[in-house]
Amino acid sequence: MMVMTDIYAFVGALGAVVTAVATFFLWRVTTVLAKETKRMAEATSQPHVVATLDVNRWSVRHFDLNVDNTGNATAYDIEIEFDPPLENGEARRDLDIPLQRISVLKPSQGLSSHVADYAAIKDKAYTVKISWRRSPTDALREENCYILNLADKIGISQLGNDPLVQAAGDIRNFREDFSRFARGHTRFKVDSFSSSDRRREQEAIAERRRQSLEEQLHASSGAADSAPARQNGSMDNQF
Repeated sequence: MMVMTDIYAFVGALGAVVTAVATFFLWRVTTVLAKETKRMAEATSQPHVVATLDVNRWSVRHFDLNVDNTGNATAYDIEIEFDPPLENGEARRDLDIPLQRISVLKPSQGLSSHVADYAAIKDKAYTVKISWRRSPTDALREENCYILNLADKIGISQLGNDPLVQAAGDIRNFREDFSRFARGHTRFKVDSFSSSDRRREQEAIAERRRQSLEEQLHASSGAADSAPARQNGSMDNQF
């Protein structure tokens, strides 16, 4: 009887140990899953800001500075640095470099500004350093650093115009033409067709019909006159 009691006690203790071990591993797996879930949520919901120099859509000779938030969260207090520093083109000679500090960029939002002609920045490689905060009160700043090589743009050509640019040009030309017409600077040539014109046309048509009928009658009478003459000639030949 004591042996059976000891066996039951041992089995109970072994079951308790197995349950404890299983509980520990379950807690461990749950903790790891919670951490990975949090990490994935943070990875898919964070800002990511990039700055690029791209061809202006209106002119392939000019380049724009584009700053875009390609992430899924809002970026705050954005700072952008170029090494070597960017230089303005002739059109912006007396102005500061744009978009060096941006207070906020929403997800998928971007800002753009003309910077310089291609001749001023060609063959240059910039080290771009961008930093931002996830919230306005966050002390930690996140950074993104990369090389932007403008030599990648060498040899790029463009076939035709952007459809939106073409449509804008057509609308502008139409507005200018209509504006000149509204001010009386442009005159339209209009060919009018009045009732007297229609009457003269009808008279001309009737005259052409009358002449055609007379020619037909003249041709018919000529054929009738020539028929008896041919008959008389044939009878003389018989005699």
